[in-house]
Amino acid sequence: MDSIALQTEVRNALSLSDELGRHEHALGNDSLAGHLAAVRSLLGGLERQAGRPAAPSPVDVERLDVAIAKLRERAPEVPAPLRPRLGQLLAALDRVAFAEARPTEQIPSKALLGVLPLARVVPQDAHSILDYAAAAAYFASAKLARTTRGQLVGTMLGAKVTGVSALTDYRLSLAKVVSIEAHAAFDYASSASAIAAPFVLGYVRKDPVASLLQIGTGIATMIASLFTDYRADKGIGRALRSRGGPGRYRKARRVVKKAVAPVAILRTLPEPEPEPIRVSEVQRPLEGLSGPSYIPELESIDEWGDEPVSSR
Repeated sequence: MDSIALQTEVRNALSLSDELGRHEHALGNDSLAGHLAAVRSLLGGLERQAGRPAAPSPVDVERLDVAIAKLRERAPEVPAPLRPRLGQLLAALDRVAFAEARPTEQIPSKALLGVLPLARVVPQDAHSILDYAAAAAYFASAKLARTTRGQLVGTMLGAKVTGVSALTDYRLSLAKVVSIEAHAAFDYASSASAIAAPFVLGYVRKDPVASLLQIGTGIATMIASLFTDYRADKGIGRALRSRGGPGRYRKARRVVKKAVAPVAILRTLPEPEPEPIRVSEVQRPLEGLSGPSYIPELESIDEWGDEPVSSR
C-alpha cells in the first residue's frame, strides 16, 4: 500500500475513533470510550511508523487485529445514529491492518453500502479486462446503431467506461487517480444506465441490435460487479474529517423533542455539550471593583490622606 494512502487511512481512523469516543463518554459508556482510546493510542504508534522503511512490529499488528475484533463485538452498544461512522471506522481499521500485515499485496476495497459486493469471486484483473471489453462493446453498439440516440448512448458509455478504467487505482490502468470504491460505484451506475437507456429513450424497437448489445453488456457488467473481488493497487482514498462531539446532535434533539418522539429515540441521541462561558462574560460583573475611582467612599476623601483621590 502506498505510504501516503496508509497515512490517510490511519488519520481517518484516528479522527473517527476520537469522535466516537467523545460520544460514548457523553453517553456514560466509559468502557467502550476507553477501548476507543486504546485504539487511538495504537494508531498513534502506527502513524509514527508509517513511511519508514522498517516494517511495524508483528505484536502491534496482532494487537490491532484484536482491537478490531473486539470493536465489532461491541458494535451493538453504539447508538443507531452513530452506526454509519462506526462502519467507516471499521473499514479504515481493516485497510490499515491489511496494509501493515501484507504491504506488498493489493488492498481489498471497502464495502459499498456495507453489503456490496455480495461475494468476492471474480479476480480484480479479470474484472479489469471485462471493463475494457465492455467499453469496446458499447463503442460497437454505437457503430451498429441506426438511431441518433442509440449512437449517442453507445459512444458516451464507451468513453466513460474507458476513461474511468484507465484512471482507476488497480493494476491494469494508466494512472492511479480514481479510488477502487468509486470505480465499483461507477460500475453499478453505468451498467444500470446501459440497461435502462434503450427503454427510457425509446429506441429499443427502432434499434434492436444496438439495444440488445447495450442491455447485454450492462447485465454482464452488473453481475460481474456483484461478485468481483475489488482490489486497489495503491489504496488511495479520501480524507475524512471529524463531525464533532455530542454537541452536533443538539439541533437534532430539539427537532425530535418538538415532534414528541418516543423516549427510546431520545435516548439514542447523546446529551448536548454545555455552551462555553466566555472569559469576558465572567469578568464583566467585576469591572466596577477594579479601581478606587469607582468606590464611592474614596471618590472625595483619601483614606490615606486629606487630598481627594482625583487630584493625585
